[in-house]
Amino acid sequence: MSQDVTNAAPASGSPEPASARPARARIIGLDGVRGVLCLMIAVTHITGHYSPKTALTWHTNVFGFSLVYFFVLSGFLLSLPFIRNLVKDRAAATLPNVTDYTVHRLARILPAYLLIFLFVNFVLQVAYVQNPALQPLGTDDGTGMITDPGMLIANLTLTQSYFPAYIQTGINPSWSLTLEYAFYASLPLLFLVAFRLRKRVAVNPLVLAAAVPAVLLVLGLVGRALMPVVFAHVDTTDFMLLNWGPNWGAVYTKSYLTNADNFALGMFAAVVFVAMERGELPERLSRRIRTLSAVAILPVLVVCGALLVFASQFVTAGVAVVAALMILIIVAPLARHQKSRLATALDFRPIRFVGEISLSAYLWHFPVLLVLGRLGWMSGDTLPGMLLNIVLALAVTILLGSLTYYLIEKPGMNYAKRIRAKKKPVLA
Repeated sequence: MSQDVTNAAPASGSPEPASARPARARIIGLDGVRGVLCLMIAVTHITGHYSPKTALTWHTNVFGFSLVYFFVLSGFLLSLPFIRNLVKDRAAATLPNVTDYTVHRLARILPAYLLIFLFVNFVLQVAYVQNPALQPLGTDDGTGMITDPGMLIANLTLTQSYFPAYIQTGINPSWSLTLEYAFYASLPLLFLVAFRLRKRVAVNPLVLAAAVPAVLLVLGLVGRALMPVVFAHVDTTDFMLLNWGPNWGAVYTKSYLTNADNFALGMFAAVVFVAMERGELPERLSRRIRTLSAVAILPVLVVCGALLVFASQFVTAGVAVVAALMILIIVAPLARHQKSRLATALDFRPIRFVGEISLSAYLWHFPVLLVLGRLGWMSGDTLPGMLLNIVLALAVTILLGSLTYYLIEKPGMNYAKRIRAKKKPVLA
């Protein structure tokens, strides 16, 4: 999803007053980031499935943390309209239309997901009917066609992650969409409270805006802190099963209770972005946000490395901090209506295109690697074999992702826009 902000710089090179700023345009660079992240996640699964030893040597599993960046990016982009409205003059500060918001969120994910799931399950028959954490790597064991009514309904409604018997079934990476929907549902509810407080209390609206992600940050960190308590009641000590297996421990680790902090970090970045956009930060600090973010990344990465070594449940929280800082590095100049060479580079058309089709590509990549393995087209556990697997699987994934995007995703989003456009004359 792209949000709107101008990337044009005023002639003087300094930020313009809010009243003189031009109309908002697409935030450049973020679609490109999404494209890179999607490819990195696919590489993690392709290499880990068919080249586990080579993948371990080249540490391709690190790319899997890219999924955290997706959550942070969702927090940043989806909270922007709410924060921008909240910081307006008190009389003009109104909650964005929740009906429009809901229609757009459903249109963004459900049509593509349902089509891909139905095709994967009933045509290709490579949906997981058993939890993949119980299956050996490099095979399509545990896959087939879901016929169990409960499992089928759970996957069609993206609620499979809430049931130990169903978690990781269907298109197993789709658990992240369940998490995204939990965030989508919470966002307008949390901001509803913030907007009501905006009308009643004399508090800086940016403070109110920051209070919303603060709630989610506390929720996520407390949820993570309670993981050992939950794990103590699960009949296994296997790390993989605790996080991905058919048990309540895995349900808990994949829930909003333990991942809300990822979205919160993106929302904090959005608060900083809007503060810069409106000229609310001191000019000296505003000019240095990008530099400060870049400097802060190295020590945070060191902390993340330590957390990873000790297998801490807080490692993804550290990754989320890095992701939020990276977003600010990309977009901070745009908030000041200046050019960003990094954002322009990330907006390179091929990378941006992968970002645009990233939802479909994300959903296709795992079924694709399973089908290619079933056909005997995937190579062995060597470096050349791993590279060949990556090229082949990514090529097929991008092809299928492009078809789904143009045939399903884009028409669905355009339909949602038409519904919104028809409502405007009536409201007027």
